[in-house]
Amino acid sequence: MKKAFSIMMALLLLFPLFQPLNVKVEAAADDVTGITLEKEIRAIINAGIMGGYADGTYRPGNNVTREEFATFLARALDLPEGPAVFSDVSATAALAPYIQASAAAGIVKGTTDGKFHPKATITRKDMAMMISNALQYLKLDAVYTEPTFTDVSTLGEAYKTAIGKSVSLKIINGVSKDQFAPFATATRDQASAFIYRLLKANGIVPEEIEPPVRPYRTANIDANGNISYASLSYETYEQAKNVMVNRGDELLFENGRIIKMKDNSGVVFTRPLTGSGGTVNLYTDPELKTAKTYVTGNSMTATTFPYPTAEVKYVTSTDKYVQVYLGGENYYMKPSDAMMVPFEGAAGRSFYENAGGSLVHQIYIVETGKYVSYSMGAAPAFMKTGTKYYSWDGFTFYNESGSLVGRAYQYFQYLSARASSSYSAAELDAYIMAALAEREKGGLAKYKDATKKSKLIGLGATLKKVESEKRVNALLILAMAIHESDYGISNHAQTNNNLFGIGVVDSNHTQGVSFSTVEEGVSILANVYLNGDYIDSKGNQGAGYLKTNTWRSYGAAPGTKANGINVKYASDPYWGAKVAGHMYRIDKALGGKDYKKYTLGFTSETGLNVRNEPNSSAPIQFTYNMTRMPVTILEKGTWHKVISDNLATREGYVHSHYVNLLQLP
Repeated sequence: MKKAFSIMMALLLLFPLFQPLNVKVEAAADDVTGITLEKEIRAIINAGIMGGYADGTYRPGNNVTREEFATFLARALDLPEGPAVFSDVSATAALAPYIQASAAAGIVKGTTDGKFHPKATITRKDMAMMISNALQYLKLDAVYTEPTFTDVSTLGEAYKTAIGKSVSLKIINGVSKDQFAPFATATRDQASAFIYRLLKANGIVPEEIEPPVRPYRTANIDANGNISYASLSYETYEQAKNVMVNRGDELLFENGRIIKMKDNSGVVFTRPLTGSGGTVNLYTDPELKTAKTYVTGNSMTATTFPYPTAEVKYVTSTDKYVQVYLGGENYYMKPSDAMMVPFEGAAGRSFYENAGGSLVHQIYIVETGKYVSYSMGAAPAFMKTGTKYYSWDGFTFYNESGSLVGRAYQYFQYLSARASSSYSAAELDAYIMAALAEREKGGLAKYKDATKKSKLIGLGATLKKVESEKRVNALLILAMAIHESDYGISNHAQTNNNLFGIGVVDSNHTQGVSFSTVEEGVSILANVYLNGDYIDSKGNQGAGYLKTNTWRSYGAAPGTKANGINVKYASDPYWGAKVAGHMYRIDKALGGKDYKKYTLGFTSETGLNVRNEPNSSAPIQFTYNMTRMPVTILEKGTWHKVISDNLATREGYVHSHYVNLLQLP
């Protein structure tokens, strides 16, 4: 049984790494504010003796049932549990433990047929009897006088004695000088007053009783991050949620951890409650059955931080799921994986900025409070230097106040992997050597002798051969190699000729596939992984975006965690943007011949057919089973001529009505 006189928890922190500037407890206006017995009922509520209803009200004018009054007494006296004794009180009933405790203490008794009649409205005389029994349980032998009320003369001696005790101790008063109204009922505020006075008679000041510790509590936060907790806590999520909704509170805590905020009012860091770090699944359904993708996640209990924490936009939540937005799509995640942070309470947030014409993404690392950054391409014209912009998809940008500023998509992030690069093998080799020399010159120990030992040296011919034979863009492969192997000097690259992290998993960064040559690794990436899984597969292993594709296929471009190779290739939610940034820098250094070479778009319907010819009766090459698939347009028209995702067919046609063109910087 819950103890009424338990010690209150210490004031809660907002969350482990985000401490509010100030924490206070406030009592909000409710339906007991201003009533005659407000002092008494509020003291009893605060002490945890009387609870509220699911909608956050207390309904002081409601009549009290027998089971409710027995419960109030059991909580007030902190009675120990007792055995089941009444045939009409189910052992699974919510208030059964309190009724049984009151019966064991001799405070309540049943009828001769062994029933308690728990749902019956209690009369004033029965309240007086229960209070008299409570006084006896407390060994308070009250000195009382015989009641002089004219309407109690027909009652039995036990009732007269009980009423005399209550009146003498001023626990229950008459309704007038001559009338007690023994058969009348009492309201919740009156019952609270009776319990209040009983406790006073026992030498207890109800206002000084510390509230019980219950798991759920609502709160508000101001613009400076100051948290104001509501004075009451709740036993169930539903009770607390209803209070939050009805009162307009902004936060809902469970045991000190935020589990609900106002919709779209904060961020979520993927920090599981337990575990050693790794990844967090993102689901397409609120039942958390279908995991479409995953992101990095560092456990809140980890003593080291081997994995970064992903930051996603908070949409809404229940006690069963947290809905978030990332990369252009809404997802669901487990509440135990989500650390929710209101915007006002965040010590830091990731943001975007225009740095000399480049779009730079500053990523906040919640574990250290520091930022790391990368350049993802050209900054949109609407971005001013020296201003922070916020986005959870990399193409929709908001200002500090949350207002939409503009949309712009990075070209190389959504360019088809089937597009050919304009650059020769010699030009790619020249870029590689220049990039290695620049890093070698920078003086970092890891880049010492990079121009001699990097596994990227001389890779140009292999890249162009794979591009020609396997139809995978040479800049894309080079960008992936640069990103995954740190310019060809990583341990996997140096030891295993593995430039792409093939076989490396989040739970074990040391394992990976070994290749006899770098060229073999490039061929395996293009042939087995990209052509076999991510871009165009001839297998039949599950649902992808092509009818014949595998579970890894979500679009033939680097993309995001909503579409593209990034969905399944890496847990890093910004992998596609980082690879695109490398492609942009390679292209810019070599003259910008690839940038904006084609028009890009997203499909706008599910079940969209790509056909061999520009008419609806032409044979179907394949079908996009999902919407927002990236397409690269060769020629615009009523039917757009597009680069085909299929390895065997270079071109296809989609009707322009079902393609939204992308706004580029």
